[in-house]
Amino acid sequence: MIVFLGLVSCQYFTNNTDKMPVAKIYDTYLYFEDINPEIYRNKSDEDSLSALRQYIENWAYKTLLVKEAERNVDTVKINRLVAQYRYDLLTDTYKELLLQKYIDTVVPIDTLHKYYQNYQSYFIADQVYVKPKYLVVNKQNRKVSKFKKWFFSDKPEFADSLIKNSGVFTKYDLTGNRWFDMSGFKKEIPVLKHTKNKYILKKSKKFVLTDSLSLYLVFVKDVVDKGQTLALDLVKNDLKQLILSKRKQAALSLLEQHIKQEAIKNKTFKLFKTTK
Repeated sequence: MIVFLGLVSCQYFTNNTDKMPVAKIYDTYLYFEDINPEIYRNKSDEDSLSALRQYIENWAYKTLLVKEAERNVDTVKINRLVAQYRYDLLTDTYKELLLQKYIDTVVPIDTLHKYYQNYQSYFIADQVYVKPKYLVVNKQNRKVSKFKKWFFSDKPEFADSLIKNSGVFTKYDLTGNRWFDMSGFKKEIPVLKHTKNKYILKKSKKFVLTDSLSLYLVFVKDVVDKGQTLALDLVKNDLKQLILSKRKQAALSLLEQHIKQEAIKNKTFKLFKTTK
């Protein structure tokens, strides 16, 4: 083994077109050509030898383990499981290919609204959620007073002014279209870490806060308290998956019927009468 590995490190087999065996376990061979060259490439001779030795030892252990298992494990059961796995893998992969081809994955907003109305009793909040808009800026910035005025105004021109100055903000979300659970919200706005939830859980709640470095402007646009119905924005992804799942089940049912009918039509599937 040492001699062989030494020869390998000197690229002895570079021009050899025949496969060179490196190790053998019973009737199973490991060939040098089957070893990924990335294992030893661009390494020193010593590191290359060490990597090859480790690879061969690992291969030997796994191969010996399989051989021992074949002698001591019910291979009939294993083969049956393998066959079942192959069947499931083939059929599931084929069905997914068909579904990707024929199922419409676009879910219009009116369809989402319809399902939301029908199933909203199932979407109950198990924790608090808030939808804020916010910005964080160095409190020494000379435009701080303007930022306050612009941020809490509904005038479109002030929103545009904020966007133009967003490069100086440490962190911001000027649209407020994202929901946070309370822990995520306080992580996003750490100055609120020690603020009690009851002071936050109010729609149109405004905060002007500072720490040693920054000014925090926060406007809570919407709130869902624990036990309330979750907003559509919070569950639209789940609703979309529900709708697609229903489409998928309907398509698979039609696929099953079509395959059977085609097989009967082509006489590749035939049912025989039985006496029992």
